[in-house]
Amino acid sequence: MKAKQITREQAFHAMENGEFGADVIASADSVAVIMTQDWCPQWAAMKNWVYSLEGGFVLYELVYNLTPYFSEFRSFKENVWKNGHIPYVRYYRGGVLAAESNYVSRDEFLRNLGL
Repeated sequence: MKAKQITREQAFHAMENGEFGADVIASADSVAVIMTQDWCPQWAAMKNWVYSLEGGFVLYELVYNLTPYFSEFRSFKENVWKNGHIPYVRYYRGGVLAAESNYVSRDEFLRNLGL
């Protein structure tokens, strides 16, 4: 599975509104948004299997340390969403936040998506 990249506009929508827009969270029945930094060893382990998953959900990714708005997004994630760990995953079902996690196993990831 190829992840869709969270755009600058989508990231700023989340920072300004406290949540991603419907174009992300309601883009499928089940959606996962992974926010991480490229150097994170837990992300390196997780992406070994996450890209091999097929069907049933849409995957978005934001490697925010590679963006020009790194500090702003990290501050938002830590202070508004109260999550200072990476990777950070938000799971949506039917356009509604259904679960949150950091590093998880493949099976737990799929359970969080309701699959």
